[in-house]
Amino acid sequence: MAGWRIWRKDSFVDEPTPEILESIENSAEDGLAMARLGAIMAVKNKILVQAITGPEAFDPGLFIEPAKEAVTMLAVESLETAATVSADLKRARKLRGEAMYRDDYRRGDVKNLTIRLGSLEKVAQSLKDNLENEEWLRALITEAHELAWAELSREMERSLDRKEASEFGDENYEEERKDRLRQFINLDLAQLIEEQTPEY
Repeated sequence: MAGWRIWRKDSFVDEPTPEILESIENSAEDGLAMARLGAIMAVKNKILVQAITGPEAFDPGLFIEPAKEAVTMLAVESLETAATVSADLKRARKLRGEAMYRDDYRRGDVKNLTIRLGSLEKVAQSLKDNLENEEWLRALITEAHELAWAELSREMERSLDRKEASEFGDENYEEERKDRLRQFINLDLAQLIEEQTPEY
């Protein structure tokens, strides 16, 4: 895929200092964590959809490809942003003085732009490397599954409590609660999931 090319700094530019390299590493760690969370949320939504449309039990293997798609999209986005930052950095090296408007980068911005570019490159490369790391992908899917069912559980409890407040506020509240919960799951689960799932 052509989009996987990592953007390189101009060959005449000196290598980043150890301080900048450390900042790039720290920024990349944060960026990768955010990208991973984005992939988890994307897979979580697909798990919610599957819960509505598929009667089969949850199978992590079914979500390997959706996870790869989400990770690929995030890696490409990182590379696209890196291309923009690379162009900004190239211009900034040639310009002195104060910025006149937002995104009017000058020599004083070179350090920050270098850190941002290096971070974006590392995030994209890390995401690409993990595309074939099934253990990493399955861990991502497991977290997405836990989030999906935690969200469903919270919404089910809220919906049930609303029904209880309006329909079942009698002295047998605690005794009947389990039966009402079972009935709610059987009758209203699909509708509840559908209401809580984003449209695609």
